[in-house]
Amino acid sequence: MQKKSTFSTALWFIPLLAILLAVAFVFIYWVGRMLLGRNSMSSAKTAKTQQVSSQAVPRQPSQMPIIPAIPVEQEEVPIPQEVLDMENALKEEHPQASSVEVCPATSVPVKIKKPTRSVKYTPYERGLRQCNQGGIFPCAWEDKSAGVIKQYWLMGAEGPITRGVYDMGGKLLRETIATINGTVTSHTDQNITWYFEGGILVKIRTSPYDNCNFHDWFFINEAGQQDVCQCAYTTPDCCARSPYQEGMARNYCELFPLDKDFCK
Repeated sequence: MQKKSTFSTALWFIPLLAILLAVAFVFIYWVGRMLLGRNSMSSAKTAKTQQVSSQAVPRQPSQMPIIPAIPVEQEEVPIPQEVLDMENALKEEHPQASSVEVCPATSVPVKIKKPTRSVKYTPYERGLRQCNQGGIFPCAWEDKSAGVIKQYWLMGAEGPITRGVYDMGGKLLRETIATINGTVTSHTDQNITWYFEGGILVKIRTSPYDNCNFHDWFFINEAGQQDVCQCAYTTPDCCARSPYQEGMARNYCELFPLDKDFCK
């Protein structure tokens, strides 16, 4: 009986030992695999860190390879004639659509030089300007461009201006006196002298006598009527000898419109 019990106990212990050994081998395998997995992950992380570090550090210029530039030739592709004909037709139908306005660069300002306007002065105006600029009075100048001799005298910066017109032989033909702004105050033509106030005729003096000190005077009132006449020799009708006629113009430039110096 005792041998049979021992034998049965041995039979029960052997399967139990096999199960325990199997469980032990499984546990050891599982623990080993976990350890190997952690080591591989750590190695991969270390390798990745080293790779990132190597990429972050720039290479020295001496270590960079020199790659020669290779020119690339572009082959021009011809445009079909049909496309060119279509573009020309569109340009003819819409000429503004094909024009592109190119604006000039504004970063550098362009200095525009305006053309100077040439001013042409008459001999009278030119001489008057030169005398005023010189500032020395009396000042005189001369003009021979009109077939006669014109001599001008500017007595001061404020005038008056005296102009004598002579023939080429030196004989005095006319004499005019004006203010600095060109308003005539008196004009002598042959033996008649016309006197103006503000450019309006107010009196006339004639010298019809052999004696140069004898004169006839004729006065015109504001209404344009000749009201006073004084003759060197008493005559029945002194006013009839006056060159002034009632209704006659009293403005200098209306009486002498050909005077280009004082009438514009």
